[in-house]
Amino acid sequence: MTATVRTRHAPAAVIGHDEVASSATVDVVDPFSDSVIGTTGIAEPGIVAQAVDAAADAFPGWSATPAADRAAVLRRAADLIENHASLAATVSGEMGMPISLAGVTQQSMPASVLREFACSLETFAFTEDIDGARLHRVPAGVVGAITPWNMPVHQIIAKVGAALAAGCTVVLKPSEATPFDALLVRECLLAAGLPAGALTVVNGTGESTGAALASNPGVAHVSFTGSVRAGRSVAANAAASLRRATLELGGKSPAVVLPDADLDAVVPRVLASGLVNSGQACNATTRLVLPASRATEAESIMAEAISAFRLGDPADPSTTHGPLASRTHTEKVLAHIEAARADGGRIVAGSGENLAIGRSRCFVTPVVFADLTADARAVREEIFGPVLVTQYYDDLADAIGIANDSDYGLSAEVWSARTESAVEVADHLDVGQVKINGVRTRERPAVPFGGTKNSGYGRELGAVGMAEFTEIKAVMS
Repeated sequence: MTATVRTRHAPAAVIGHDEVASSATVDVVDPFSDSVIGTTGIAEPGIVAQAVDAAADAFPGWSATPAADRAAVLRRAADLIENHASLAATVSGEMGMPISLAGVTQQSMPASVLREFACSLETFAFTEDIDGARLHRVPAGVVGAITPWNMPVHQIIAKVGAALAAGCTVVLKPSEATPFDALLVRECLLAAGLPAGALTVVNGTGESTGAALASNPGVAHVSFTGSVRAGRSVAANAAASLRRATLELGGKSPAVVLPDADLDAVVPRVLASGLVNSGQACNATTRLVLPASRATEAESIMAEAISAFRLGDPADPSTTHGPLASRTHTEKVLAHIEAARADGGRIVAGSGENLAIGRSRCFVTPVVFADLTADARAVREEIFGPVLVTQYYDDLADAIGIANDSDYGLSAEVWSARTESAVEVADHLDVGQVKINGVRTRERPAVPFGGTKNSGYGRELGAVGMAEFTEIKAVMS
């Protein structure tokens, strides 16, 4: 069974009700069928400037729209996204996400996030009295949202939904690898009653279109999700005009399993978390911090658990793991696996092989390495593929030290038979979010998400994420 995604073209931009063409295009390739499923135009700086101007023109009207009316738009859009006939299949065709995962994470979860923004609007403190002054949280202005390919709809909604809820207008630059789902999301929002100028879309590469958006002086706030390298560039562009930025960058998240945990129950769930979307998730638990006293037992369970994963056609509901998003990305992941072998890594589960399934050459079997030193690349660097490492500890202080020994600080998991013990460990972890005993981000759409260190700054989701797109004006009388 193969996903059917019609050949289509995403224009360089959609501004208001008009599509803007460009001569330069980029192919969009389905990594499973290994075929071009469409093209996307590239918005040059002049087109980006038009989009920003249109969003600025729409800002006074949308920012003055009552909060209850903005919330109603978001709720209607949530229903349209959740029930969309082809959104999950579009994402699956663009980047290879299994259809079962796409339905959960790219339709149900974004709908939940939008509904939570609507709820936050009902209680958000747009005004507050402090020491004889009235504080007003006012919409920042035009938001430039630059989103990645790995969780495309969710990342769009996390940024666009928050900005619209706050009363801002948005210029969205989706990944050139996943442009079609962005247009479908915009259609849902407009059908829900959003004014056309409140959300414009510009397509193209990060180097051209993304840089033009991040450096445009008409943008009040830039929100970016992507690599550390690109995040530094976005931050520099924003800083040149003294504009604020929210950066959600990479991760090398630890899963700390305490000695009292039931390994038979916990280890398969930790593996599933680390290998979700074939490891193409910024908060994937790619470092398994385990008690050395239970190493043999843990490795046996890992080997059995990985054998149950099913790689195959993303359109098949029984597929658990699809291909990686592109051949170029596959080669990068395979290079990381070879480096781990060269660094003395011992494979304890899986194989890390490049499989050919159908016409696709983008499948990599999951693999777990042990015996790597703390400075090995596979331990330090975000691989963004189905590659995990084990790190064994002797005592609790050692476990916390290993977990915190990272250039990243996005998220972590802690597992224990006693929730209180897990929470105590969580208090010592240098990350933006800690999940205890299997809680999932998708289950808590109001909880802020974001990181520290090289994982960036600022937060997304819920009222805190919405507040990112406001400025404070104090009126003293």
